Amino acid sequence: MTWSKKRGEVLKDEIEAHIDFEIQENIEAGMLPEEARLAAMRKFGNVLLARERSREIWGWLWAERLWQDIRYALRGFGRNPGFVTVALLSLMLGIGASVALFSVVYGVLIAPYPYSKPNEIWAPAVLAPNYPPHAWHRYTRREFEEIQKLPAFSDVMATDVHQVLMTGDTSTESFYGVFLTSGAFNFIGVKPLLGRTIQPYDIPAGGKPNAVVVLTYGLWRSMFDGDPHVLGKTTILDGVPHTVIGVMPPRFGWWTSEAFWLPMPMDLSDDTPINVVMRLAPGTTKEVAEQQLNELNLHLAEANPTNFPKGQMRTILNNYMDITQASGPMKSSLDLLLAAVGLLLLIACVNVANLQLARMTARSREIAMRMAIGAGRGRLVRQLLTESVLLSLLGGALGVFFSFAVVRAIVALIPPDNVPNEARITINGYVLLFSLAVSMLTGIFFGLLPALRSSHPDLADALKDGGTGAGGSIRGQATRSGLVVFEIALSVILLTGASLAIRRFIGQLRTDPGFQPEKTLALRVTLQPERYPTVEQRNDFDRDLIENISNLPGVQAAAIGNGGMPYSGWESSYALEGQPRVDGRKVVISLVSSNYLRSLGIPLKRGRNFTPAEVENGMHLALINESAARLWPVGTDPAGKRMQVDALGQPLKPPVLVAPGIGPEVTIIGVVGDTKNDGLRNVTLPAVYVPYTLVAPPERQLAVRTFGDPLGVLNAVRQKIHAMDKGLALGRPMTIDEMLGQEVEQQRFNMALFSGFAALGLALAALGIYCVISYNVTQRVHEIGVRMALGASRADILKWVLRAAAKVAAVGLFIGFCGSIALEKLVRFNVFGTAKFDGVSFAAVMILLSVVALLAAWLPARRAGKLDPVAALRNEA
Repeated sequence: MTWSKKRGEVLKDEIEAHIDFEIQENIEAGMLPEEARLAAMRKFGNVLLARERSREIWGWLWAERLWQDIRYALRGFGRNPGFVTVALLSLMLGIGASVALFSVVYGVLIAPYPYSKPNEIWAPAVLAPNYPPHAWHRYTRREFEEIQKLPAFSDVMATDVHQVLMTGDTSTESFYGVFLTSGAFNFIGVKPLLGRTIQPYDIPAGGKPNAVVVLTYGLWRSMFDGDPHVLGKTTILDGVPHTVIGVMPPRFGWWTSEAFWLPMPMDLSDDTPINVVMRLAPGTTKEVAEQQLNELNLHLAEANPTNFPKGQMRTILNNYMDITQASGPMKSSLDLLLAAVGLLLLIACVNVANLQLARMTARSREIAMRMAIGAGRGRLVRQLLTESVLLSLLGGALGVFFSFAVVRAIVALIPPDNVPNEARITINGYVLLFSLAVSMLTGIFFGLLPALRSSHPDLADALKDGGTGAGGSIRGQATRSGLVVFEIALSVILLTGASLAIRRFIGQLRTDPGFQPEKTLALRVTLQPERYPTVEQRNDFDRDLIENISNLPGVQAAAIGNGGMPYSGWESSYALEGQPRVDGRKVVISLVSSNYLRSLGIPLKRGRNFTPAEVENGMHLALINESAARLWPVGTDPAGKRMQVDALGQPLKPPVLVAPGIGPEVTIIGVVGDTKNDGLRNVTLPAVYVPYTLVAPPERQLAVRTFGDPLGVLNAVRQKIHAMDKGLALGRPMTIDEMLGQEVEQQRFNMALFSGFAALGLALAALGIYCVISYNVTQRVHEIGVRMALGASRADILKWVLRAAAKVAAVGLFIGFCGSIALEKLVRFNVFGTAKFDGVSFAAVMILLSVVALLAAWLPARRAGKLDPVAALRNEA
């Protein structure tokens, strides 16, 4: 016997002993035994009530009642498998989608970085009139040391990234190495998996840093096969042996997840800009830190005016969480998708609430009987809410299992470049807590209205045969129809979002890049600087490379160039002959060969192209695009005009080399068509094309136009390049179509998820319509029999039922349309760009929902048309 039962028996014995004692006293007072017992019972009162009050004092009655409610709910579920199946399916879809998307939001937006207190990392930005806003102002090494002296900051670190060649026994690979200041790893606060990190003694003051390297987990596994004894091994980076001193954990990826970290040289004469971040000193506010840094910036601008904007400037600190990929296009998408999945969950809740209302109608007699024998309204509401929450918890458990599959699908669709490389999207403990909270709140939400509606029935009507109960009344039917209207309206809004996402995706697919991307292969080729130390050697190699690749079978044309295709190149300020200089405006410089236009299919609008001799001799000639031509006054032909491109006249640092005597002035010889050089979504920047022989970086981009599939000539291209020099590093080959495809990955992600959620919402709305119409048919069997007995045909009954469904759908469509207009105005430019919810989109959504609604109502309507009138009049159908 359990402890509670033993205590209950003791209580029962005590009450009986008390009554027996009272009876004995009454007998001694002269009463007959029966009379004495009745008097004792009258004096004691209700025995059951006394027991309940005593047990309430113990404090455990709530647990016993909860267990009773749970057992009663489970027995009720067993008697209604159809209701439970449909409800659990609705909850599984709604809660599962919510949990899956929250896991993405948690991994990408809430906790994307494994660093110590990432929300306390700040990056400086400088604002000024006529100066384009940048989220991150870059400083020189000397300026970095001055920032470290400010009392507002407790810790300051800097990062720089540039290309590093790793030379092996058989091949050379190109990586973007990340260079860090001495205390960077302590600043970040993540311990290595193996060995140690870069420390202050690795970067002597004013000297060369130690030749040490810390590997990413991915590079350790791929290049060193996960060797646990990798520490102390040597790898050749840019021709210098470096000792491996550490390996970072799998999730750590400060600026890279596939390369390595190196100590940053701190030569104070080096004015190469670096990225600086800082942590505030204890007790220092952001405003105080901004004021101190702004005063320093004003002082630094006097010594180095080229690194700061002209005019009055203001310094602000941006939180690191607000300027990285965690706050980029993916944040806007996830914020809106979270709202969409909230609508989906709301549809699921409304669906289950409708099912609950219908079920409460069937139980109205049971509920009335319980109230008639003394059950209070609060007790009934608690019982019904227990059933709802239990049902929601079961649906939530199924939803968690469903979310595993949804998460895998979402991760497969996420554009990798639009999320932090450290982000990990999994069903973790926080996600499970979220699922529990959502399940509990969902159960209360969809259970509260049915519980309140069913806890005050008309007892006289509910207890008599044929009574309607609270849920079966006209008011109850109106409530259920209103919930279906709400479902349909929410589905319209979801479908509107899907429509806008689809139109944005299609619109970007149809964007004209300005060139012909078909059958074109792009491949990055990187020379070892020490093997090609002069401009002439690099240009000779580039010339031979173009000639050798052009002569391969299947190749139409080959060219080299930097920038473009469709990304921006090297930016520079400029001045136009005969025009005043405009501060703050820049052009994009592309270094190209004479066959560049033909290889990429860029049209020549007017003027002429470079000749091979002009490119080979490094003539100071230039082509400009139409956007750059518009920099001249209207009606002016820029052909033959001179243009000063400031970056061409500035000294460049190794490993970039420049031709002897290079100057900033070039002569315009032709105008080419605009090509997308700042991504497909942005307007074309003014661009200047100059011969590649003027500037010789170690890295070039090779473009190969083929007659057939460009990947079909890839092996031949690789073999030819390696035959020229086995020490070359080749980047990942990509077709231009593939490069453009990366531009629409975010739109593809938005389209897929919005469409998926809209499809689930549509399915749930159809299920809700079916359940309501089916229930109404069941409740009105007798009325249908009367109509048929009075001469209504089966077609009349079918029309009557479908007409009722059409009215509900029409109201929902109207409300949803109004909500869709508001949605479009609210979020169009945030996620959907210039996509519009026009007449075509509206008609498509309306037709789709109308067809689904009528199909959902068809089955119960068809069943109503087939009813036997005699059986219907007897209410036996």
